[in-house]
Amino acid sequence: MEGKADSLRSSEASAEKGSAFPVQEQAWVLASQRGDSLAFNRLVLKWEKPIYNLVLRMLHDPDEAAETTQEVFLAAYKNVCRFRRDAKFSTWLYRIAVNHCISRMRSRPPGIHLSLDDREHGPGLQERLAPVKSHESDVVQNDSWKRVRRAVEHLTPDQKAVVELKFFQDLTFEEIAAIVQAPLSTVKSRLYSGLESLKWRLGSPGTTRDAGVQS
Repeated sequence: MEGKADSLRSSEASAEKGSAFPVQEQAWVLASQRGDSLAFNRLVLKWEKPIYNLVLRMLHDPDEAAETTQEVFLAAYKNVCRFRRDAKFSTWLYRIAVNHCISRMRSRPPGIHLSLDDREHGPGLQERLAPVKSHESDVVQNDSWKRVRRAVEHLTPDQKAVVELKFFQDLTFEEIAAIVQAPLSTVKSRLYSGLESLKWRLGSPGTTRDAGVQS
């Protein structure tokens, strides 16, 4: 344990200040790429809850979300050596999570609708998934969270991914484009069409172009 701790401190000391993500996190990534499982566990502890919440909102099933989250981190662990440190680690991790979610949603039989309303999932779930407040949230602020969740379920997997990343993760269009690996124009098109669908289902007046959607 002492040797691993020294290794982490050494990595952190040598990390460049101008890196694309926090120095401490960079040190953990560098150590993980050398096979240090303790360092990777620290990355898991930092990102497990955000990734689980993202996956749960996209899949709407706690058991499937827990299983998918494990798959995401297992894939990240197996491929961490391929991570290029010219981008944020979170961007790379979100990309893995979104791809797993989209794959699962596309493999579902037609007509499958899952819900987070079942009380057996335990108290505090809705509170844990409360959306991040941002200038974008005006689109849905006048509707109940339950209605929004149900409306989001009718979006295509690609639309749902962009809406999730923009509204609830509060990411910029550039960050979303890097995660979903699509041009900015495609990301914006998916968001606008997703918002049109949401507004129609929620009965909101106006158009998405007036919703203040900016990067």
